[in-house]
Amino acid sequence: MNNLDSSLQAHNKLEKEATNLALLKDRVDKYHDLSTQMSSILTIFEKRLGNLEQTILPVYQETEQLQKRQQNLEATLNCLESVLSHYDVSQEVCQLIHQGPVEGNISVFLDALAKLRDANDYFRHNNSQSVELENVTSLFNTGCEGLSQHYSMLLKKHSAPLKPVELLDLIYIEDDSSDEYTSFRQLSQTTREELYTISHWLEQNLREYTNIYATERGEVVLRSLQLLKDHQKSNSWGHEALRPRHSGRQTEPKKTTSARLQQIFEKKANKLYLRATQTIEQSTGFSIKKASSHSDHLTSEDLMDGDQELDKYLVMLLGLQRLLNWERAIMIDIIPQSKHNEVFATLAYNAIDLVVKDAEAITQRILRCISRKEWTSALGIFSALKRVILLQPDIDRTYDPAQREQLKKVLKKLQHTGAKALGHFLDVVKGESSTNIVGQSNVPKDATVHELTSNTIWFIEHLYDHFDVIGSILAQDVLYSTQLDTILMKKALPVEERNKALLAIYIKKALAELNLSIMNKCEQYNDQATKHLFRLNNIHYILKSLQRSNLIDLVTLAEPECEHSYMEMIRELKASYQKTWSKMLVGIYSLDELPKPVAGKVKDKDRSVLKERFSNFNKDFEEACKIQRGISIPDVILREGIKRDNVEHILPIYNRFYEIYSGVHFSKNPDKYVKYRQHEINAMLSKLFDDSA
Repeated sequence: MNNLDSSLQAHNKLEKEATNLALLKDRVDKYHDLSTQMSSILTIFEKRLGNLEQTILPVYQETEQLQKRQQNLEATLNCLESVLSHYDVSQEVCQLIHQGPVEGNISVFLDALAKLRDANDYFRHNNSQSVELENVTSLFNTGCEGLSQHYSMLLKKHSAPLKPVELLDLIYIEDDSSDEYTSFRQLSQTTREELYTISHWLEQNLREYTNIYATERGEVVLRSLQLLKDHQKSNSWGHEALRPRHSGRQTEPKKTTSARLQQIFEKKANKLYLRATQTIEQSTGFSIKKASSHSDHLTSEDLMDGDQELDKYLVMLLGLQRLLNWERAIMIDIIPQSKHNEVFATLAYNAIDLVVKDAEAITQRILRCISRKEWTSALGIFSALKRVILLQPDIDRTYDPAQREQLKKVLKKLQHTGAKALGHFLDVVKGESSTNIVGQSNVPKDATVHELTSNTIWFIEHLYDHFDVIGSILAQDVLYSTQLDTILMKKALPVEERNKALLAIYIKKALAELNLSIMNKCEQYNDQATKHLFRLNNIHYILKSLQRSNLIDLVTLAEPECEHSYMEMIRELKASYQKTWSKMLVGIYSLDELPKPVAGKVKDKDRSVLKERFSNFNKDFEEACKIQRGISIPDVILREGIKRDNVEHILPIYNRFYEIYSGVHFSKNPDKYVKYRQHEINAMLSKLFDDSA
């Protein structure tokens, strides 16, 4: 039963597979028929496409050839038209070229020049022997010359020197980039653009224009400075100078030139100090306090030192710097960058040369003043030198290396003049010390402080206000630098103190020569007491002046025993002066040598001795009082001290002698010999050093 079922299932499956196979064969046959039909269609399409290609390709090739022929024809026509234009350009632009460029419409003229340049290039490469080349070249050169003339005309027309008041305002403006600064520009934006266009065209065509620009603008700078110089010679200079005139700025009281300069240089010094402080604080993290510097000493002392010619010169120097900054700003808008240095060097040369020559003339004049012992001019040099040093950062920013080197002549000239002034002053003091005492006397009759002493002290007191620049001058002298090294070996000094030490060395030399001069001058007096009082007056004046001005602390850097030495010298001179009374007192001092009175009487032979002693004392005392009443001791404390010393020295000795011998009968006319009582001696001594007594 089971076998029968299995056979039946197998038979059913076989029939089903046979049916599927028949169906598959039928479908394969259909697919084969479809493939055959598609292949036939593709074969027919390929044949037709081949036929189409054989028909269209010749047409395409012929069309391409026609297009090339058309392009060649157009190129030929354009070339022919261009060539013909080169032949016609001379006639086309001739009138325009000869008329020259028109301001505000420069592009038309430059287009004409471009056509001539192209024609020139064509004939030069294709027909160099043609007459047309000569015509085009000549016309092009004429046009370039006209363009250069137009360039020069524009600069002249729109460039004018600044009026002195405008330049002074320009100097007063601290920030060069301010709106007020731009208001001084004379060249309008339109003019600058036209000049810029011409400059670049001339640059590209290798034509000269830099000398034209530098000459015209350089003349503006030079004439502006010359007008300022002329203004400085006017009566209004000094009060009108440097006063702001902008209507937008608040009106300020009028200030003198020196005061305005003071304000300007204080600002510069403060800026330098602030910049240095910020640099140090950023690099180290330490906060520093303001120390002594250039700015600390630009005070009213500088105004007192002020030499008007130097003030005027400093204004010129500031004016030059401002004008050249101004010119740099203008040049950037007009001249190609590659030519800036060349143009600026030529533009600034004459103006810088004027300032340098003025410096030479001023320093020569000051040297003549110094030779006449006008020491205020020397102090003015140091003030000017200090201010020129403050200008160095501005000079470094404004000028190129060659110009900075040119302007260094000003600094070197001032330094040389300052060194000459210091040396000449020492020579004057030294020359006074070696003055021949035979002949006309040059010492004060009243033995007061000598003019040389007061002038020397006045000068060295004012030198302290310029210790920084004077120190830098003295440091260049090997004698001073060697002595400074000796001081530094004993005591370490900060850098800022070394200039003070150098000045201390100089003052020490001056005081040494002054002391020698006073010692030699006192020999011109015949009276010994007057000699000592003359020296005492001068030495005491020197010491008190040094103490009052605190210069004694400065001199101590070079001479630690300075104050003690002067005090010891004063003590010795007082003692020497007291000894001048010895001749008068020697006859009444030693009582043991005098006759001893008995009951108010002395022997006849001793009467003449007492007469002689009283007479000699009276004579010497009266003579001394007469001389010393005409002597002046200006210092009250010194004068009263010497009077007190005289009383304490003379009166006790005279009192002893008077008490013993005034009542002795040694003469029939005692009033002739006993002329002065004790109080009268005291009164006469109190009237010394008073010519009106």
